[in-house]
Amino acid sequence: MGNTILKSIAVGVIGGVIASWIKAKVEPSLQRFGEEVYPPSKKQLALKGADVTNQPENMPPSVLAEKVYHQFTGKELTKEQKIESLPYIHYGMGMFIGVAYVLMVNNNNKKLAFDGGVTAGAAIWSSTHGSVLPLLDLQGDVKDMPVSWWFWEFGSHLVFGVAMEQSRKVLNKVL
Repeated sequence: MGNTILKSIAVGVIGGVIASWIKAKVEPSLQRFGEEVYPPSKKQLALKGADVTNQPENMPPSVLAEKVYHQFTGKELTKEQKIESLPYIHYGMGMFIGVAYVLMVNNNNKKLAFDGGVTAGAAIWSSTHGSVLPLLDLQGDVKDMPVSWWFWEFGSHLVFGVAMEQSRKVLNKVL
């Protein structure tokens, strides 16, 4: 494949899936570590988006699925349906972000990748969990979230950014 928009889209989709998978794998460990260092209260863990391990139905993708489903049907999703919806939205967003990132970096914006993807991960967190998701009431307000949340949520986005950049580099060579 030559250096085309189609190639960049393919790299972004594949890289986004890889980075999303890695992010999902590190979150529970980061949550455990964060909660050992800074134990959250039960009230904090009950906030939308504060407990990926024990309350996946309360994570932003599940909350979004519930809101959209209710808007169109007037019905509620079950807990199981909310949990089942989570990976579809998680990986869908990962692919979308991956394509946007790869298109920007592959099209002569190499400065975006100067640090191996760390800044990209921070920017992705800032533009989602740090702002839009609380504004849309898909997550608790950042100032109310437990300190442990920062370890796993912000940390996993840094991991996502690095995984996305490293995937982009490898995939650009092999595709």
